[in-house]
Amino acid sequence: MTSVFKSTQLPILILCKVFGLINLSYTFESTGLLVQNNTNTTQYALLEIIRMCVLIMFTYIVYCRGFYYIVYFRLVKFWIVIIASRISELWIIKLINGIIEFDQKLALLSTAFMVRRRSLSKKRWIIIAISLFLYLVGYEVCALNLWHLKTLDITTIPVLFFSMPYITDFVVIITVSFYLNNLNYRFQTLNDFWKCLPSGLIPTRGEWTQPEIVMLVESIRLLHAKLSEILKIFNLSYGLLLLGFFVCSFIDFIYIFYLMIYHELASPKVSFTQNIIKYLPLHMFTFQIIVFMMSIIVAVSWIKEEKNRIISYLRLCRISKLPVDTKLQVKMFLNQITISDFDEITAFGFFNINLNLVIAILILLITGLASLIQMRNHPIILTMVNNTLSFYKIWVLN
Repeated sequence: MTSVFKSTQLPILILCKVFGLINLSYTFESTGLLVQNNTNTTQYALLEIIRMCVLIMFTYIVYCRGFYYIVYFRLVKFWIVIIASRISELWIIKLINGIIEFDQKLALLSTAFMVRRRSLSKKRWIIIAISLFLYLVGYEVCALNLWHLKTLDITTIPVLFFSMPYITDFVVIITVSFYLNNLNYRFQTLNDFWKCLPSGLIPTRGEWTQPEIVMLVESIRLLHAKLSEILKIFNLSYGLLLLGFFVCSFIDFIYIFYLMIYHELASPKVSFTQNIIKYLPLHMFTFQIIVFMMSIIVAVSWIKEEKNRIISYLRLCRISKLPVDTKLQVKMFLNQITISDFDEITAFGFFNINLNLVIAILILLITGLASLIQMRNHPIILTMVNNTLSFYKIWVLN
């Protein structure tokens, strides 16, 4: 599992380095852990400066295009991702190393039991990455065909870089989903180990002795505790990034949805089908936001389900009839899970990421859209809409 994780982790690591989410100097050492390379410090420092200069130059070019709210929002959203990642950089490295160390401990247990260690293969991750890349290219082709740009030169590249569908969103969703899925598979593997135990944790002649049962239960308990600790590290690694991602995605969705309603009301002579075709990229982007947010929420819910599945196994045991040593391990395991239930994956502590969040987002969307529609004639709303339309007009041919 460690070798699979490291081989699939490498492209993710390169992607994060290219976009500035982590320092370029981090490499895998002989022990298998990710550490900062101190041998070529000058070279890495130079590459860091070059990368940062390119990003700042792109930002400056777009910033100087004029005062447009939508442009400034895109710039802020991009730099939120970069800054949040760099603030949590050390925790991200601890997360990666924590998973590697967990796999090393799991490998020691796996030698004694024929349990298939679950993981998503590198081939499947490549298919997912290629699919997202093809969607990104398809979106840009669709947008450029429907919205013909007035000017197309070298200065257009930075504008497209910061525009929809936001390439940083793809980096965030690939990275976060990768670690969430890896954590989910490791909880599944622990549950598979538990299934190796005899029914009711009762010793069976010729197969299981009491010391063997106690040893395996204790090993699973300790590995479960280690994995729960890694979940806490994930919160510290990506909690701030997820907070920015969810908030910005929500603002994006509600504003774009309002603009589509505004255009529908402002141009009653244009047919519904023509509006759908003309603003197809916007519809694609709103659907993208929903898919990305739901992908994270569902992945987190899978982890919680697998993490707590062990409770059902423990409750099937008749603790009163178990030997003292086994009974002690089961009670310790139940107490451990009860305590770890409070450690949910959160957006930097502001809200828990689970299926309840879907209902909360829907309520906020309905409330927000209703408020925007009621305030459609308010000077601030009119200024924002006109400012966005003016940006659209200077770039796109009618």
